Amino acid sequence: MERAGIHLVIGILVLAIIVFVVRLYQYKRQIRGFTVAVKKRRDVDYNQPVTVDYFNRDILELADALNEYTDLQKSLALQYAGDRRQLNNVIAGISHDFRTPLTSANGYMQLLAKGGNLSDKDKEYLDIAMKKITYLKLLSDDFFEISALEAKGEDLEISPINLGNFLSECVLQQHAWIEQQGLKTSFRLPQEDVFVETNEHYLKRMLENLFSNVRKYVKSYMGMSVICEKEHVVIVVENDLKDETDFDVSQVFEPFYRGRARSNEGSGLGLYVVKCLAKRLGYEVQAECVEDRFRLSVIAKQSHCQHF
Repeated sequence: MERAGIHLVIGILVLAIIVFVVRLYQYKRQIRGFTVAVKKRRDVDYNQPVTVDYFNRDILELADALNEYTDLQKSLALQYAGDRRQLNNVIAGISHDFRTPLTSANGYMQLLAKGGNLSDKDKEYLDIAMKKITYLKLLSDDFFEISALEAKGEDLEISPINLGNFLSECVLQQHAWIEQQGLKTSFRLPQEDVFVETNEHYLKRMLENLFSNVRKYVKSYMGMSVICEKEHVVIVVENDLKDETDFDVSQVFEPFYRGRARSNEGSGLGLYVVKCLAKRLGYEVQAECVEDRFRLSVIAKQSHCQHF
């Protein structure tokens, strides 16, 4: 009788252990399922709900709470994206309207300067006013471009271009001010065909801003080179720096950041525009300072590259 009782207790304990192990396995299986479902919802399909195959009240409540939370996050993300597009469209409109009177004012000031009936003091004041108008126009142009970039959601027109020919044309357009400043130059452009997939207008705008940055801070030398790597083409623009130039290289792509130099012209948005344009094209931009050389690199995916 006593042995039968012991066997019964042992049997109950074994059964309890089996039930416990089964329940533990089911819980762990469901947790793994949650993990897979959450990752799938995050990376593949945001609309895919988290489902359960083990019908326990606590598990069901957890799944419902998780689905409600992700639905809320999706709603907030959509609302934020819509509000941001609307704000950028408003800013773009204001920037456009702002540029028109500035252009007109600048034109009238130029006519006034050509009139020839101004005293030396009046000419001095007019020159200052024209410089301020030019600065405001540059600022409004940059604002317009940034807001337009961030407001756009449509696909860009991307096509392959011959990078050597394209860069040669861009360099020739900078010849006047390079010669005027008497700069030493080094241009190592591809002699063989090098093609990149790009939007020609965006890439040209990026290069114009890079050259504009060189013009503000260069001392006596500037250069451009193209490096063909396995999967990328790197466009490098570099220049030496004026003695009084001081800046933090980690911040050069931040909006309104300007290095301290004798020339304080510009809005501080030029390299930020470069970063925005690069992002739209799927490129990377990098900046580094080696001794007295400041180097900016644009890293693009190559379409076809022959080493030169």
